[in-house]
Amino acid sequence: MNHDDLGHWGFEKTLQRIREYYWFPKMRRFVKKYVTSCLECAHHKAPGGKREGELHPIEKVSTPFHTVHADHLGPFIRSKRGNCYLLVIVDGFTKYVSINAVKNTKSSTSLEVMKRYISYFGVPTRLITDKGTSFTSKIFQVFIESYGIKHIQNAVATPRANGQVERFNRTILDALSTSNHGGDEKSWDDHIADIQVGINTTKHKTTRKSPSELLFGFNVMSKTEGKLSEVINDTLNRIPAEELEDLRQETGELIKKQQVRDAANFNKHRKAVTIYKEGDLVRVERQVPHDGKSQKLVLKYQGPYRIMKLLDNDRFLIEDTPLTRKRGRRYEGIVAIDKIQPWMNFNRNFESESSENDNGKDD
Repeated sequence: MNHDDLGHWGFEKTLQRIREYYWFPKMRRFVKKYVTSCLECAHHKAPGGKREGELHPIEKVSTPFHTVHADHLGPFIRSKRGNCYLLVIVDGFTKYVSINAVKNTKSSTSLEVMKRYISYFGVPTRLITDKGTSFTSKIFQVFIESYGIKHIQNAVATPRANGQVERFNRTILDALSTSNHGGDEKSWDDHIADIQVGINTTKHKTTRKSPSELLFGFNVMSKTEGKLSEVINDTLNRIPAEELEDLRQETGELIKKQQVRDAANFNKHRKAVTIYKEGDLVRVERQVPHDGKSQKLVLKYQGPYRIMKLLDNDRFLIEDTPLTRKRGRRYEGIVAIDKIQPWMNFNRNFESESSENDNGKDD
């Protein structure tokens, strides 16, 4: 009653209330186990403090289009051309961005864009995407396998795993909204070409070169230089092929140093990870849709799920259990460590620890 009927307080507050009037042997251990086993608390309460899991940078090979990142941005208002989304593809090394307006997120549409991209820049070694149905369908997987591309998919609700393209999405969205300000809202896709050229000809903070320079050895011209094209062509400082290779090697070192700095800044706000093993039961943080309704009282976690396999970089392959299985369909997914918590986890060594801390009061 002190826990269930008065607001589901945590262990310390519940124990404090009970101690005011009651005592029984091993009370501290019993209350700890009861509070930790509360089903309502498991579904609604998130732990405070720092989150778990460090940043694991993706190694960048100093070769253009070795690793590319892809993601959908949208939906937008349907344009006059029928476009509702952008499929953004970013080269992980040069940061060269390809922005493609598309009508939907179907796999067939994404395949058309990918085939066109490959016809321009060749077949990448690695493709990194989220787990959207556009990239997980059978026809997309068959396409990837036919080209020998290694497809890496993000863990569920972990956009930092594809942070390269996620960061550009924000830049593109800001540029698109400001460029279309005061104009026809159904003509937003008219600005895409200029935005793409603008990004690809602007120096990147990490590489200190523009994507075009690292890719072609010089900056392609945008319409801002169009009137000066003859002068620019006469004075253009093109990077010789042998120097371009050295420049790319230097850029690769700059990217590695920046990754180390980013990881250090990220990790200082993280705490030590929980050690899990195969077979452990966990609760998983829910992704609540933004439907305009209040989300204050909805479930924050769902479970229990079972850990099937321990993966690299603090990732886990999980499966559902009879309590979480829906309509008889089996579920598997990959989650990051900061999206899970132990399910009703009770430390069995707590009794001996509490005896020392509590001076034997409850023994």
